[in-house]
Amino acid sequence: MNDPKPLYLQIYEDLHTSIRNQRYAPGDLLPSEKTICEQYKTSRPTVAKAIKMLSDAKLVHRQAGFGTQVLAPDSSGLSAGLLVPGLTETEIFTPIIASIIETAPNFELQIAQPYELNRSQDRKALALSQVEQFIKKKVNGVFFGPLEKIPDAEAFNLSIVERFTEKGIQVVLLDRDIYPWPQQAPFDMICIGNIEAGFTMANHLLENGCKQLAFVSSKNPAMTVGHRIIGTRQALLQKGFSARSLLYVEYEQDDPSTAAAQLIEANIDGIVCANDATAAVILRALLDLSVKIPEQIKVCGFDDVKYASLLSVPLTSYRQPCQVMGQLAVETMVNRIKHPERPPHHIALHGTLIVRESSEMRA
Repeated sequence: MNDPKPLYLQIYEDLHTSIRNQRYAPGDLLPSEKTICEQYKTSRPTVAKAIKMLSDAKLVHRQAGFGTQVLAPDSSGLSAGLLVPGLTETEIFTPIIASIIETAPNFELQIAQPYELNRSQDRKALALSQVEQFIKKKVNGVFFGPLEKIPDAEAFNLSIVERFTEKGIQVVLLDRDIYPWPQQAPFDMICIGNIEAGFTMANHLLENGCKQLAFVSSKNPAMTVGHRIIGTRQALLQKGFSARSLLYVEYEQDDPSTAAAQLIEANIDGIVCANDATAAVILRALLDLSVKIPEQIKVCGFDDVKYASLLSVPLTSYRQPCQVMGQLAVETMVNRIKHPERPPHHIALHGTLIVRESSEMRA
């Protein structure tokens, strides 16, 4: 599950879609702010923020006493598409995309979002449909979150970026690379330093007295999870433990209790989970087996977008700087479109350790 979008952003996207689909053609007036307020059951400042975003994107012109008029598209402007087929599966993408949409007008970049498609399509078919949409729209660039947990993911993702490259469309990768580490695809990428993130969380547990760590993920985890495991092992080494002492556990979505029992049997006292969604499941399974959190086992996760503060035992998490990631993604995209000859660069941001009850020291 993902956090709901801010209402002003939902209003912006709905009006943007209506303009794009010619429901409101150039020269037409948008509904009054009062009408939009009544439609969305919200306040005027919320609607005004959405209208301002449309104005900043040069889609409309506001004139006091007249209304908000739709402008003809600026053919000279830059545009970039959002291709994130795994949006519903990775919770950090929602705030990153929100930041991209909010930041883009400041750089005179129009964001082209894909038309609504048949959600029964598999992710490969969905991605390919969106690729063709963006090529047809002649966008200058695409923000791409590579697909994971599909057969031959690397080859499929490469086929997508090659298709864009053939058409002269620039690509900025979000959150993850196409190749497994240490290889790097020749495209700009915005992410966090996942090895450092894994190190930070494991080091926190070790400094809080844990001596036997485990790393828990679902089966066939994301590429970024492998980086976090590397960081976890490095923290063990720096504290004088063997990297091999790390227990790696994959849990079944419909049977987390088996993984929880395995952790208890191995006398694990500190768990680094692949993300907060995994931590929520494992923490619940441990509590159901009468494990005291954090007295017997300390637990932490990654992302700090939704789950962490809402659990029965508030979760220690590594907060990703999603707002900054979106801002830098837009800046990187505009620079790449304007200077395609420059060498690609990867921006790996620092996150923040947010300590909560699940890993606290208890006397």
